[in-house]
Amino acid sequence: MEKGELLFEGKENTTSVNIREFGPQGARLDVTLAGKVSGKVSGIRMTTHNALMKPDGTVEADVRGIIFSNGEPIMVWGKATAKGVDPAPILRIEENLTFQTPSQRLSFLNNTKGWSEGLDNFATGEFTYKVYAVK
Repeated sequence: MEKGELLFEGKENTTSVNIREFGPQGARLDVTLAGKVSGKVSGIRMTTHNALMKPDGTVEADVRGIIFSNGEPIMVWGKATAKGVDPAPILRIEENLTFQTPSQRLSFLNNTKGWSEGLDNFATGEFTYKVYAVK
């Protein structure tokens, strides 16, 4: 994957964690976050990660979110992978994202795929990331 233009960077805080179940595959969690994004796209963002935390320390998740940029919605969804890094409990997260918006101003996003990299600190609930267009 080759990073393209930086679309936005964000900082979100965990608002809730719902532990759904435990099993041989690991723990299934729903993690919701809210915060702000800034850059070519700016506004407030709400996100849900439906995650599977595996016994080997890796995580896979379905990601769904909405950004409100000057009142205009941008739907964001995709897949994420993560791995714990030192010091624990910090996760390095990568996401492959798709965007959809009815906004004329932001319509370039409808033809753009995104890639995100960031760090999620479970101890503080803070998730910081950058989202790039994929070349």
